[in-house]
Amino acid sequence: MPTKGALGKAIETGVGIMTGQMKAPGEIRTITKEEIEIAENLHKKRFSAKGQPGTQALTENIKRMKAMRSSRVVDDEADAALQRAELHLLRTLNSFTPPCAIPVELLSRVFELGQIMELEELADSSAASENIPSVCQPFEVLVTHISSHFRNVALATCLLWSRITVTPGARDDGQIESYLERSSECGLGVRMDLRGVDTPDALTMTKTAVVFHHSHRYRRLVIDAVRESVSQPVIRRLCRIVTPILEHLSLSVDEVEASDAGDDKVLQGGAPVLAFVRLRGVALPLFLPPLENVTTLHLDQTAPLPILYSTFHDMLTTPSFLTNLSIYGDIIAGHTLWPGIAHPVSLPHLRGLRICGVGGTIYSGLLLGINAPALESLVLKDMKERDLDHFWAASLHRICFPRLRNLSVLDCDVSRDVFADLFRGFPSISAFTTAAYHMTTPTVLLLLAEPQQEGSGIPWPKLHTLTLLVNLHDAEHVVVDVARQRKASGYPLKKLRLGTTEPLASLPQYAWLKDNVALERFVDFDGWPRANADFDADPDDILFR
Repeated sequence: MPTKGALGKAIETGVGIMTGQMKAPGEIRTITKEEIEIAENLHKKRFSAKGQPGTQALTENIKRMKAMRSSRVVDDEADAALQRAELHLLRTLNSFTPPCAIPVELLSRVFELGQIMELEELADSSAASENIPSVCQPFEVLVTHISSHFRNVALATCLLWSRITVTPGARDDGQIESYLERSSECGLGVRMDLRGVDTPDALTMTKTAVVFHHSHRYRRLVIDAVRESVSQPVIRRLCRIVTPILEHLSLSVDEVEASDAGDDKVLQGGAPVLAFVRLRGVALPLFLPPLENVTTLHLDQTAPLPILYSTFHDMLTTPSFLTNLSIYGDIIAGHTLWPGIAHPVSLPHLRGLRICGVGGTIYSGLLLGINAPALESLVLKDMKERDLDHFWAASLHRICFPRLRNLSVLDCDVSRDVFADLFRGFPSISAFTTAAYHMTTPTVLLLLAEPQQEGSGIPWPKLHTLTLLVNLHDAEHVVVDVARQRKASGYPLKKLRLGTTEPLASLPQYAWLKDNVALERFVDFDGWPRANADFDADPDDILFR
């Protein structure tokens, strides 16, 4: 059960914070046996000083009561009284244990960390296609079953109950109402996962109605549906509501039944702090929320429904401080010409850009169609051989993104010539990431591993971090050659991040690598943009993995 490990890790983290012996945020430190004994002795002395019985006396009383009950010398009424007394003594004894001595505020935070750890473990297990128990109580419920003290603290920890999930199917026996009550007035993270059915049934619509009644508390809202109907609307219920604290909105729907109601813009009542928006499927052209304060925008055209360039232009220019832009699909119709370098869209605050096209025009079209002097990170996925030709031709004598330092090329089966253009066009790359599951050895690694001929410059001389999610069984020798070549040329790598589930020590060349470059193992790529300190992960970001 993942929860047991999550709670143990969270308690150790909390104790580390309390004792000040945690060397770095998130580091887990094991408490020694001697430290536990010291803590137990302190608790015994503390209670004895207040006139309370010590643990030894309580234990003896419990044994005496059990002996009296087993001797059958008491009647039923006396036996019931003994049971109550025994239960009281057990609870008192339980309060002597070190976890019960943790300050309530810290224990509450420990529970929050434990819940987050379990959610991350479940997400990782799902991504790895592992079998997850079909019946599994969530962390916040299980922790209430450990002891009365834990239960009282957990029930008073509002954030533990602030994640609400609505799914089609069986009754929830009042679970949603319980969560809404226990979460008090804190902000809610609501997920309506309606993928299981084409049209939600009456029971599901009742559950959504209960949650919509608390829309003023939404901090995070995800709606994932197959079909939006007129008779049983879900997304359309967002049109008129007010969401004063909503920060994160993700809408995904495959099919929408036509409506005579007119304007389907959502959150017309206002969303003043909305900073993150994802529109996927037909939600992209049909359910547009207020974008004025958005800093991260995902436009996922998973349905073949292009939009006008003027509409796309407005989506990009409405936010005053658009910082991260993710584009999936070709967005505008294939026969439509991008305005290109003559009339670029000004995005002065853009730092991160991701592009994954279908027909290929989006790559050059978007890169030439924006003016983003502050761009630092670029992700290109599923790019084909000729997709950047127009971009290179138009930018032959200039550097388009002078501050670009981080480049990711994911699942792009392109030739040496394309990477040579990337070396030339983006010369200041300091961190490079590549993923290529279908290739034995990615072309870019072969290029980086080649000895440089006299007079030719080394690719990306500022490169210090290389992140690889490849088949290490086939490509390990090339990875080592890259590290050796960079060191020999005077431009060594500082960090090598390898995506693998196996221990790095199992690599045949591990000894040389660890002596010459900082090694780091990971299982999946980091979130985009990077998750913040509050573990605000984005499990719906699946199209670029």
